[in-house]
Amino acid sequence: MTEQHEMEVQWSGDSALGAALIAGAKEHGHEPSSQATEAGVEFVITVVDEDLQSLRDRVDDLLVILSALEEAHQG
Repeated sequence: MTEQHEMEVQWSGDSALGAALIAGAKEHGHEPSSQATEAGVEFVITVVDEDLQSLRDRVDDLLVILSALEEAHQG
């Protein structure tokens, strides 16, 4: 039986920043599910892998991407 590991990254906030984060995630092969909220937007990115270390590496990479985009957005 093959193992499967899964991690969810959830975010909510400003629509403009959310759009940039979603676009950045998509550019790197992730497919966020998003919805508009009263405060802006929220999204969830689910990362799945058969290897726990590989999952960790992929989530770390995703968080670095999102962090850089957030920092650039805030100027």
